[in-house]
Amino acid sequence: MYLKEIALENFKSFGTKVRIPFLPGFTAITGPNGSGKSNIADAILFVLGVRSPKMVRAERLSDLIYKGEKNANYCKVSLIFDNSSREIPLDSDEIVLTRKIKLAPTKDNPENYYSYFYITTERLYSPIYTSVVRTTANATTSIA
Repeated sequence: MYLKEIALENFKSFGTKVRIPFLPGFTAITGPNGSGKSNIADAILFVLGVRSPKMVRAERLSDLIYKGEKNANYCKVSLIFDNSSREIPLDSDEIVLTRKIKLAPTKDNPENYYSYFYITTERLYSPIYTSVVRTTANATTSIA
């Protein structure tokens, strides 16, 4: 099992859809200061289910949504794993873990948001998603 790709949409400094492939073996992410390298690590942590926004360098999870020339109302990150070895106990050669934050302002709380979790295309509640992610983490000693 290995991490094949990260797909980001409106996440932090990535204001468009961005796909970052990881080839088997060694992949390095390089770039000048301020180019978003740390945001890629934040994206991985975000999908793996961190609950504290401070773990991904934000005050609130809604702060992860891109704010730029075109403010978005959601962000979404997917981790695409090669599972041809079946180390993740699901019958699929490719497993996609996705987390999405969507703004849902109310009159009483203009900063209200919802958090959604998906495995491949199935939407799951947080405790079930967290359980599968833990199983995945225990299935191997590393994700890359």
